[in-house]
Amino acid sequence: MKNVQVLKGISGVVVLSVLLTACQTGGASQSKPEAKKPDASSAATPAQIDPNAKINDKKIEISVYMRSRPESVESNDLLWMKPIVEKTNVYFKWLKAPVDTKDYVEKFNLTLAGGTLPDMMEASTDLLIKGGENGIFEPLNKLIDQYMPNFKQVMASNPKIAKEIKSDDGNIYYFPQISAVKTINLNIFRQDWLDKLGLKAPTTTEEMYQVLKAFKEKDPNGNGKNDEIPFTTKLKTRGLLPFFEPFGVSLEEDFYVDNGKVYYTYTNPKMKDALAFVSKLYKEGLIDKEYITNDQKVWESRFTNQVSGATFDSFPRLDALEKLVGKVNANAVMNGTIPLKGPSGADAYTKSQQSLIKNGFAVSSQSKFKVEIAKMQDWFYSPEGQLAMNFGKLGETYVMEGDQPKFTDVIMKDANNSPLIKMYELGHREFAYQWDIRYENAMVTPKLEKIRDSITPFIKDRFPLSISFKQEERDVLNSKFTEITTYKEEMMNKFIMGTESLDKFDQFVAHMNAMGLENVVKIQQAGYDRYLKR
Repeated sequence: MKNVQVLKGISGVVVLSVLLTACQTGGASQSKPEAKKPDASSAATPAQIDPNAKINDKKIEISVYMRSRPESVESNDLLWMKPIVEKTNVYFKWLKAPVDTKDYVEKFNLTLAGGTLPDMMEASTDLLIKGGENGIFEPLNKLIDQYMPNFKQVMASNPKIAKEIKSDDGNIYYFPQISAVKTINLNIFRQDWLDKLGLKAPTTTEEMYQVLKAFKEKDPNGNGKNDEIPFTTKLKTRGLLPFFEPFGVSLEEDFYVDNGKVYYTYTNPKMKDALAFVSKLYKEGLIDKEYITNDQKVWESRFTNQVSGATFDSFPRLDALEKLVGKVNANAVMNGTIPLKGPSGADAYTKSQQSLIKNGFAVSSQSKFKVEIAKMQDWFYSPEGQLAMNFGKLGETYVMEGDQPKFTDVIMKDANNSPLIKMYELGHREFAYQWDIRYENAMVTPKLEKIRDSITPFIKDRFPLSISFKQEERDVLNSKFTEITTYKEEMMNKFIMGTESLDKFDQFVAHMNAMGLENVVKIQQAGYDRYLKR
């Protein structure tokens, strides 16, 4: 009965996990991790006494429901996984999981309702906290104290981690995936187009307007036709983020905090100014008219057909786009630019970022292997385990050059796959562990690493996603906020496309207030206040 009851509570979170995907805070600093000795007061595992010992004395098999990728290969015997299972003495039985996020969450909920749970389950942090508060997932505090000195050291090294993963009741209900970098998305330009037209990379909204206007009018693709679509995106409205943030509002967060008070982003008066600028770009044909419907294939075709010269996407896409366009134009060069300053002259910033905590893995309260799982997870967070999880098998997938791990040609020079896809092919899975900045650096070119790191100083924390809600609060959010969000998205696109006059912006705000926005904001404020007290 308890499992059915929590399903009701979690179903509301499914909506929030989709609507608030960009509301997490923070990110780990981009510095080389230090190998620190475990706290001597914590229980030592056999492997700490004897480095060659297994983490668990007896071999066990645990069932796991975790996210997959189309390229993932699930096997305990593959090159990447075999050393991990042999060291921990934990073998995995992977339950079939959908690749699509919505399908994954739906099956997650159905699994909870079914009553018989796998030993471990991966999900967004709010889903796991809600399950823990309802007794479905095991509180991990005692296990951490008794069996996880390495994880305690990781938390001590960055106090933000404990703040993010604790629930309002003080318990920890999941092991976190911890990011190594903050930068994720940025403005990407055809540098060769800028050079051809004698332009510099834009640093303000006015410069951005002039660059896109030149792309539109001065035939940078050189085909003699007025066919350029200067800026394109496959991220729908969110892909227009770089045009909004210079005005002081970010599409990366539905809510923001000013002097401790929570507000709704889309009722901010600054949103009207931002919409006026974006609507101008749309009207003049400077941004893709099909931004709402573009998929990956159409987006790529804009570049391979050489009609688009700018976009907003994840920084690794810069390298991928350069290679893609390079197939039709060997002179094509892509470059990344810093966020724009707005008309007010305020400092440039972005809230687009990789979250400090990506997802988490919870342990079923029904599991017979809680202690063994805790020991396994602690090894994942240890210096030795971190190398294994990030780099694979020493001598096979990576080698050490001094104190720096370096991927071998098995990973970096596969004829048919990118390095990341090759890793998945060899059995790499993204469990709960700490991503290593050396892993991130090894996966990108020096050019891309430099561009990535140039964005980091501009990143500001955003509204936290790890806020937890009481059941009655979730019920309101699931009903009222869903309706408000649907209306908001419809009106935002109408304002951008000019099918609704911005003279009606105040009516837009008033209508959302009439739909119950004030109550939604109060709930977010209460959740935020509890978050601060963790």
